[in-house]
Amino acid sequence: MKVLTDHDRALAELDALVRETYQLWDEEWVGFSWRNYTYDHMARVRALARTLGAVESAHDLVIRYGATLHDCTKSFDGEILMSADGKRVVDENGLWLNDYLPPKRANKLTRVYDELDLHRTVHSKSGALVANHLLAEHGVEDAVRDHVQEVIHTHLMPGPDSSVEGKCLYDADTIDANIGLPAFYRNIRISMHRQEDQYAQKGDDLDAWLRDNRDEFLRGYLRERVRTWNEGKRNDFIPKLTMQSSRDVAAARVDRLNVILDDMSRELDDPGAAIGNGGALAIVWDFIERRRNPSLTEELARLELLHCTGGEKSAAARFIGDVRTEVAGNR
Repeated sequence: MKVLTDHDRALAELDALVRETYQLWDEEWVGFSWRNYTYDHMARVRALARTLGAVESAHDLVIRYGATLHDCTKSFDGEILMSADGKRVVDENGLWLNDYLPPKRANKLTRVYDELDLHRTVHSKSGALVANHLLAEHGVEDAVRDHVQEVIHTHLMPGPDSSVEGKCLYDADTIDANIGLPAFYRNIRISMHRQEDQYAQKGDDLDAWLRDNRDEFLRGYLRERVRTWNEGKRNDFIPKLTMQSSRDVAAARVDRLNVILDDMSRELDDPGAAIGNGGALAIVWDFIERRRNPSLTEELARLELLHCTGGEKSAAARFIGDVRTEVAGNR
């Protein structure tokens, strides 16, 4: 008699496996991602994809497996490969190819990757194959495995025949990285990393510069650069989403961040008071200062203890609550 798969147990084990896998590399930054970003991103994408899937009557189990494993081979992607004439090397579908970045340690997933000889393969393709192998080990039925493989394989470039589950994953993946409060946090991290590199090349101390120029920096960053970045999502990313439900979520996130930026702009009249007295700027400044491979999930838990335990909600607490809601995929 066929033994039924305990999907909750399988998902928990796969979740633990991918979490472990992302820590097998010692590099703090590769491309636009830092080491602790990838697991947090996966968890947020899974939550949002399930929210979208509920609206679209999608197969929740396929989404859960697909989202959990969609970036399972992402950490093998090193720097983008460049041709002799300075152009990015692409595969047959026009997707950028990356150099192979070997892990410093090994586990079951890395051994499967090596056994399947997937080096320098786009992570959507390699991830789909590794996922199929892992799901087979857990006794997941063929139809579900094949569907999950399709969902992962197309999560970078959905086509006209993509399943609704594939569209949910693609849209959630796109939204999380580019639109809304988790994407704003990512923007902070990437912006500060670039500045760190620039200052290091000059032999200068970025932290010292930030302390001396905090108010000027925050005004330029939040009133100008982030505002432009956020509004640009309406033209750059929202039209690329595949479902109206996703476009609605994305537009609401752009609107929400604009309201938050309006509030922060008022706080920027006196940044010191806002940072010292529970303004939303206190959270942004905390994000800017704590730059050593942070996890947004862990940062939120720490900040909630600092700002969300009193009676009346401060602006900082409201901002944390908004971030937490988007992290949970609830809107």
